[in-house]
Amino acid sequence: MKNGGIISWFRRLILFAGVSALFSGIYTPDARPADSPGPVLEKKTLARMEDYVVVPGKILRKNLGLDIGQMGLLAFREGKLVPIPFQIDELSPDGDWVLTQVPPELENTGLKPEKDDDDGSLDANDELAFMARDAGDRIKKDIYPPGILAADEIMVRDPVDGAKAWVYLCSFPGKPPLSDRHYVDYVFPEGKIKTSNHEMGFSPKLPIVPGSVSIHGSHNILDQLKIRVETKLLGIRFSMNETRLVSKLSLYKAGPIRVIRRTRSAVKLIGIFRSPSAAVENIYYGNITIIPFRIKLSFSVKAFSKLIKDPTIRGTADFQNIHGWRIKTDAGPNCWFNIDGKMDETEKNANGKNATWLLVSGPPGAFMIRLVTDRMPDGSFQKTPITTSLYYLEDDLLRDPPESVPGQSPNVGFWMNGTENLEKGIFYFYAISYIIDNYTDGKEKEYLDILDKPLEVSTEPLG
Repeated sequence: MKNGGIISWFRRLILFAGVSALFSGIYTPDARPADSPGPVLEKKTLARMEDYVVVPGKILRKNLGLDIGQMGLLAFREGKLVPIPFQIDELSPDGDWVLTQVPPELENTGLKPEKDDDDGSLDANDELAFMARDAGDRIKKDIYPPGILAADEIMVRDPVDGAKAWVYLCSFPGKPPLSDRHYVDYVFPEGKIKTSNHEMGFSPKLPIVPGSVSIHGSHNILDQLKIRVETKLLGIRFSMNETRLVSKLSLYKAGPIRVIRRTRSAVKLIGIFRSPSAAVENIYYGNITIIPFRIKLSFSVKAFSKLIKDPTIRGTADFQNIHGWRIKTDAGPNCWFNIDGKMDETEKNANGKNATWLLVSGPPGAFMIRLVTDRMPDGSFQKTPITTSLYYLEDDLLRDPPESVPGQSPNVGFWMNGTENLEKGIFYFYAISYIIDNYTDGKEKEYLDILDKPLEVSTEPLG
């Protein structure tokens, strides 16, 4: 081969290697000439690590109408453009989740997976979900892999300090580059939620709520979740506990960022009569569980105040075998309760008024439970007469049936007050749990900010 042929062949080899690197989603700016401007327009400054990010499909303008199966989410991290974990969850025109998976134990029951009306294309009401920790620098569009069909630049901004980070949703003409990392898995045949720091199982009798919780390989620390209601109807004492709930597992949708798991529940009334069933979708992220409740009142409870007297509602978690752990709440954020199986004077006299969260810390890790009564599903505020206060009882010998393990060690949660003042309409509330790794005093603020000071998202479509 002549010198000219060798040089031509060598040039083609270099060109092929460069194009291959671009298509693989990896770009190394050090390969550029020293005097060439780099690919980064702005460096990532966002420091928040535990937040999930949800982007409504309507602002992903360049990708609207394209095939979700051909989309990849990229971030520029450590000098490379790489795929990061994400999922796109489809919603119906009515705003209901489209759940496409049937649990194995229900495969022969006639339950059918749902299908989106737009047959897998990105709609305005769909949602893109990813983790804030995976976002990266802002880059120039000319380093994108050639041949992509569309790209939306997504900026994530912290409203507290203005810090920013970016990701890029791209549609490819064929199979997109994808990350193999999962933050959460829904594992069968156990039917458990598993993440890097905890496992959660469900009661066969009441699959709407967790039946077991293990943190970093610990024993099951949960005996039972309890819902207790008492009131007087026409002067007659009426009480209800969680055994009156009838719950059945339904469809789910599992992705690398979150699992959406549907159950259908009703309340046993008198004899064979039950309330109409309602669907509830619980959402499980790698470090966060969201259990939403939607109450539709066809009448004003307040208008029947003479008939309904002294209603009390409490929702609690009755733990087991966590002696040596500690608990604190926002009603007394500087005061810890030591869990030792009995109430001391500090615990007996603690002021739990207006408590909305509690934090439990022990050798395997920490977790926080938060009860939210003032938000709607989109995060906007709702006006409600409901207030909450702490329920705390620690006594290894005191029964609170029904329960699996005798004693309350401790039994902790919230009273819901003011239900007698509810008007006709729709009311939402949420129980949210956070698993906190490497907990230090005050770290709970990072998790409270996820809801109270949510990350902002915006898009800049690339031409």
